Amino acid sequence: MKGIPTVLITVSPEVSAQMRPPRALYPKGFKVGNSLGRPGMRELQKQVLRDALELLTDDTRPGSIKTIEYPEYGEQYEPPRVKKLSG
Repeated sequence: MKGIPTVLITVSPEVSAQMRPPRALYPKGFKVGNSLGRPGMRELQKQVLRDALELLTDDTRPGSIKTIEYPEYGEQYEPPRVKKLSG
């Protein structure tokens, strides 16, 4: 085997599957810009990273994407609120 093993963490699995990455992880429900979790969610971010690195030891087929749910992301996620301008 030549080259550097890589792992893709994607929030858009349908698009990523078309590119056939050697191995990929889809943290289900994560938003664009939060592929490891929201800011400040250090334990979750570390877990997602560990799960992605663990894929390096799996026998994967190019284009296959492993989906993992992380309930703690959804429980703590609140969409940003738009501030009303006073005027």
